[in-house]
Amino acid sequence: MKTAFASIVPDDADVSKVADAMVEIVNAPRGKRPFRVGIDATDDGSMVVNPMYRVRAEMLHRVGLGDLLKVAM
Repeated sequence: MKTAFASIVPDDADVSKVADAMVEIVNAPRGKRPFRVGIDATDDGSMVVNPMYRVRAEMLHRVGLGDLLKVAM
């Protein structure tokens, strides 16, 4: 399986995108950091599922459980 995954990652995949995202997360103020961040270095379409997380968050707000999406301070 490790070989199969490696075969879909382009040789010129830009790993700096991941590093840049990590720096942005760490530099964000407490309570403002994103719940989830996605980097699609392989451009395999996996980022298409991200809107589902927004839908899930909206559902939690509608049923009164939106506080689960925030970090307790």
